[in-house]
Amino acid sequence: MRHQRALVAAAVVMMIGAAPVLGHHALHSEFDTSKRGHIVGVLTRFAMVNPHIRWYFDVKNPNGTIAKWEITGAGPQSLRANGMTRIWKVGDTYDVTFAPARDGSNLGRVVTFTFPDGRVVTLYHEDPNNPNDR
Repeated sequence: MRHQRALVAAAVVMMIGAAPVLGHHALHSEFDTSKRGHIVGVLTRFAMVNPHIRWYFDVKNPNGTIAKWEITGAGPQSLRANGMTRIWKVGDTYDVTFAPARDGSNLGRVVTFTFPDGRVVTLYHEDPNNPNDR
């Protein structure tokens, strides 16, 4: 009986310890980093939360309707370390290049932002020898 309790306790500990590992995902499984998408939209929300930064946009479709888009990036620490936490302004229009979601949803992994004043900020690149993926 003591042996069975020890086995059950060990199994429970192993399952609890494995939970954080199951929660993490690979970038390439969610996004097609070999492709690029493009939107121009109004920033409606900017969230610096772990594990990923998120930008939310309203994008006007050709028929006049508004599509909601979510663009995700790395963890917030990368923006903090580079002094970039206050450069995005809700209500401004941004031109965004991204790696599209594999499931076709309005979700992307940020590559570049072009700001209203023309500045371009690159936050992701595949090839370290070609940081702007051009």
